[in-house]
Amino acid sequence: MIMMNLLFAYLISVSGFTPGFQPPSCGIGAETAGGGVRAFSMGGVSAGTADSSMVSGANPAASAWAVNTGFSWGMKARETEDLAWSSASAFPDISVIMPLPLDLHFSASLSNRSRMNREDTIVFDNGSGTIQWTGGSGESYVGVTARVSEQLAFSLGGKCFFGSAMGDAETSPYNPGTVVPVTTTYRDDLSFSPSWGPVFGAFMNTKYLSAGFSIVTDRAGELTVQRHYMGNSTADTTFNYSVPGELTAGVSAHIHPRVLVGVDYFARKKLSLLGSTTEEGSYLASGIEISPSASFRIRGGYRTMNGLWRDGASRISGGVGYILHRGIASMDLGVGYETWGADESETVLFVSIRVSENWLGR
Repeated sequence: MIMMNLLFAYLISVSGFTPGFQPPSCGIGAETAGGGVRAFSMGGVSAGTADSSMVSGANPAASAWAVNTGFSWGMKARETEDLAWSSASAFPDISVIMPLPLDLHFSASLSNRSRMNREDTIVFDNGSGTIQWTGGSGESYVGVTARVSEQLAFSLGGKCFFGSAMGDAETSPYNPGTVVPVTTTYRDDLSFSPSWGPVFGAFMNTKYLSAGFSIVTDRAGELTVQRHYMGNSTADTTFNYSVPGELTAGVSAHIHPRVLVGVDYFARKKLSLLGSTTEEGSYLASGIEISPSASFRIRGGYRTMNGLWRDGASRISGGVGYILHRGIASMDLGVGYETWGADESETVLFVSIRVSENWLGR
């Protein structure tokens, strides 16, 4: 990894970057898991839980039993010690499910992947300085789900990673020269081209027991680094990057007509981007949903993480949901409290609304 970072810096320096480009020490920034407010409130459970309201980022095949065309929109507010997410705007969680003829469903979603807010020190041959990084990444999904029987469905689509970041730098020379001008202020713009990878999902749905899984392959793309100096001078270069594949599996059971419990398992390979590495790892989530009436839902859950972006983190969450006018609209709210490290914590409020219409007249 050290040799790769040195080669990375050298290649950019010979492309017109002086001082040489230094990738942000936080990589792509502080990561987060995608998914709707229902999954969030249940600890992250969604791969093995049928959901007719929002596309499951863990397993899109879970929405194969949706009757209405629905659009959902959700936003999160955070109180956190993680500077990357503190007071930072972010993509909303957006989801669209559209039933089609022949028991097909079109699905699409958009959610956050990471946020970046970090100040790094720059040291080069004849000076030093600081650079302030801001930006982030997102993830989208587009695909089709086919229900091949009353109890079995498969999904096929693509998941896309994309993002951008901006680094504002100020540098000062140790020994200013009289011949070669020294640039003291510049901006590095990073752009991740959309990197697509196929996603396959399967789901079995019975009266009492449901189960599902999905696999996302590695996704490759191009990273463009462009530097803007004071004035009109610029320099840029392009590299290849890769986002590792993921596996999610889950199972849920109706232990009572009004009580649903579920468990999810998520695993991902090592992520190496911008000279920073997030180790491989997994998380295990468990959750419960209670339905006191046909319109009201009460949810709770717990998640533990081993490796990944918050090694050793544990999160407890809960929430409520209310369905209006026989499913034409719904409102959901979730709250989660997560701890990791020695004394770091985060509280998240997740609010979502959904509207729907039965276009096929079913």
